[in-house]
Amino acid sequence: MLSSVVLPALVLASLASAKQCVNTTVPVTISARTGIFNIAVPQTNLDAITFAQNLTQQGRNFTSDALTGYATTSGTYNISTEFCMPDSSNSTMPTVQVLTHGIGFDKTYWDLSYDNFNYSYVDVATAAGYCTLNYDRLGLGNSSHFTDSQSTLDELQASLEVQALAALTMMLRNGTLPGTNGTSFSKVVHVGHSFGSAQTYALVDMYPTISDGIVLTGFSLNSSFAGFFVAGSNFMQANSNQPLRFGNISGAAIETVLNMVSLTDLTAGFDFTSIVPGQNLPNGYLVSSNEGANQYLFLLPGFFDPNILTVAELTKQPVTTGELLTLESAPPMNSFAGPVLVLTGSNDVPYCGGNCLATGNPSLASIPAAVAMSFPNVGASNFTAYIQPNTAHGINLHYNATGAYDVIQSFLASKGLASS
Repeated sequence: MLSSVVLPALVLASLASAKQCVNTTVPVTISARTGIFNIAVPQTNLDAITFAQNLTQQGRNFTSDALTGYATTSGTYNISTEFCMPDSSNSTMPTVQVLTHGIGFDKTYWDLSYDNFNYSYVDVATAAGYCTLNYDRLGLGNSSHFTDSQSTLDELQASLEVQALAALTMMLRNGTLPGTNGTSFSKVVHVGHSFGSAQTYALVDMYPTISDGIVLTGFSLNSSFAGFFVAGSNFMQANSNQPLRFGNISGAAIETVLNMVSLTDLTAGFDFTSIVPGQNLPNGYLVSSNEGANQYLFLLPGFFDPNILTVAELTKQPVTTGELLTLESAPPMNSFAGPVLVLTGSNDVPYCGGNCLATGNPSLASIPAAVAMSFPNVGASNFTAYIQPNTAHGINLHYNATGAYDVIQSFLASKGLASS
C-alpha cells in the first residue's frame, strides 16, 4: 500500500543562479519483477540491528538465503520532480541530465540550497547549457510512500525504482513530461549517485538505447565494502529516530502534551498548527542513527563544512529493507555501448573501503576503474574513471564539489553530449 504527497501540479520554484525550475508531481504506471523474501520486517530498533547483522555476516549472502521466489509488483505512483533549464539559452537541441540520488538523500542532493546554492550541481549543469531533471526516488521525499511494513520489504525494491526512472526518461524523450513545455529531448544523459548510480547502471543494461551517456558517481562494482555502509549506518526505525518528520506526530498532539505538563508558558504565541505533520512511515523504513553515522558514511574529515553535516542530518532520508536486500542486484556485465564516466571520491567507504587507490593490483589504477570490464561494448576512448581527491562518498557535500561537477560537464561535452 502507498500514499501520495499531494503537491500542486505545477509550482514555479524560486530562481537561484541563472536557472529556471519547475516542481511537478508526475504519475507513473510501472511494473517490475520483485523478490519474495522469507523474513520478518524489522519492527523495533533492535530488529533493525539484527537485520544489519544478517546482511553483513562474512561469507553469507543474506539476500540469497532469504529469497524464495519472485512476484510482479505493479501500480501507479507519484514521483516528485524538479525540472530546471538555463535562464537564457540559444540551444535548439538541448540535452537533459536525469539525476538520481542515492541512499540518505532526496532530490535536493543535486540542488543544495545551503550556502546560497554554492554546492548545487544543478547550477553548474544549467550554467553549462544543460537542462536537468532531479527527482525523489519512489518511496521517499515527496514521492509516493508505502504505508504498511510488508510493502517496504515486498514492493519497494531496486527493480521497481528502475522502472520509475525508465518511465520518466521516456516522457522526456517523447515530450510528455509535465513542466517541460512539451519539449522532446533527443539527447538524454543519466547521472547517478551511489544507489542512484546502481539504478542508472541497471537501467542502461535493461534498455541499452534509453540513454546517450551515463555518469556513475560514488560507485564501483566492488561489493566487498557494502557491509561497511550497513554497519556504519547503525540503522534505526525512521519513525522513532526523527518522529516529527517520519512519525505520526502533529502540532496539535505536541500542544496537548505541553498542556499536560504545564509548559505552555514557554511556548506562548507559537502556532502549533504550523507544524507540518510527519510522514507516518511504517516500520521497515530505516535511517542512519545520527550525525556521527552520517559523517562516517559520506564525509571526509577536514574537507567539508561542519554545518553541512548538520544540514545532512536534519534532511536525511530513509531506506527500506527491500532496497537494502536488492542493493547488489546489478548484472556483472552491461549491454550499454555509450560513453561512461565513473567518478568516485578518493576516500569513498561503501565502494572503496575508504581508499579507492588501494587496488592490490599494480595494473589497476583504482577500484572504480575496474568497472570498465563490465562494459564490453564500450571502447576505451568512451570510458573514464576519475577519482575526486579529498572526497568521501557524499561527493556533493565536500568543499571541492564543484570541481567534480566540472569534470562531469567536460566529459559530456567531449562526447558530443552538450546542448547544441
